[in-house]
Amino acid sequence: MNHTRTGFTLLETLVAVAILLMSLLGPFAIAQQSLKSSYYARDQVTAYYLAQEGIEFVRAVRDQNYLSAAPWLDGIGAVCTDVPCEVDYPNFTYSACQNGVCTPLRISAAGGLFNHATGEPSKFTRTVTLTPVVGNPESMIVSVTISWRSAGVSRVFTLQERLFDWL
Repeated sequence: MNHTRTGFTLLETLVAVAILLMSLLGPFAIAQQSLKSSYYARDQVTAYYLAQEGIEFVRAVRDQNYLSAAPWLDGIGAVCTDVPCEVDYPNFTYSACQNGVCTPLRISAAGGLFNHATGEPSKFTRTVTLTPVVGNPESMIVSVTISWRSAGVSRVFTLQERLFDWL
């Protein structure tokens, strides 16, 4: 008598399921890595613009001082020279960080602007420091450092520019 068996055994089914799972894990890992990279790129772009805004703030103070016939870095120069400072562009304010530690920026509910006055705390902290250039009293190095945590990793972005008393 000739017995032929048809169908899959339990072992064959388990092997087929394992092969199917392994073939799906590769694309899922690639998708996860792509998503993580896109979040990092988004945060890098935000950090760049926040740093640029910090430099533009110091420029605006210099220009405002010029328009009011005051010394070029009047006010901010005394507060932020060699000391970490916080600048709030929408409210046009600045202050030295408490004990050298700056507070995180906030995101306002109205307009979604980064500031220090209102809104929910963001993951970004901005520190602005002015450093005099030795031998050139008409020049100052503006350093802006943005720090944040992303996916459990501390990130830092620093932008520097040399600012001149151009008038």
